[in-house]
Amino acid sequence: MSRFGTREGTGGGSRLGAPVVHVDRTSLVAEIDAALTLAEVEAALAAAGLGLDLGPDAPRDARVSDWLADGAPGTRDPFRDPVDHVLSGLDARLPNGHELRVRPGPRRAVGPDLVALFFGARGRFGTITRAHLRVHPLGVARPEAAPFTAPAAPPPSAAERALLDAIARELGGS
Repeated sequence: MSRFGTREGTGGGSRLGAPVVHVDRTSLVAEIDAALTLAEVEAALAAAGLGLDLGPDAPRDARVSDWLADGAPGTRDPFRDPVDHVLSGLDARLPNGHELRVRPGPRRAVGPDLVALFFGARGRFGTITRAHLRVHPLGVARPEAAPFTAPAAPPPSAAERALLDAIARELGGS
């Protein structure tokens, strides 16, 4: 069987080359080895009729861990559907060597947003080793929210930068 061969998994999902990619078709979340490239993940998902809904500018040769550390360039603007997050959970290795697991779940149901310490933080707080990514059926239209007109990514304030520096020191990073 090839690395992305299909076989049935638990909970109604399918394993595509387990343990590399596991798709839960009910929640449309794929658990992915973050060392894979986006091209490898897209190929595995396409074989199952799914995709990450990446734009043409997505760095398909990038490892998933690096792509997420850069803020997932090439994905849809999150303000087009603020309920649908590309990253719903992760496993990460912190600078001090400890492991962290944030189980996938609805963002509003899980308390502090620890995923935000890794998504777009360019590895400052650790390295993602596994990612739970939202997948979408190929060829199905996606919902759209009303246009968002405020600044999408304002620079952090001095207080926010101080907080991020304190978190980094506590985790053993820079």
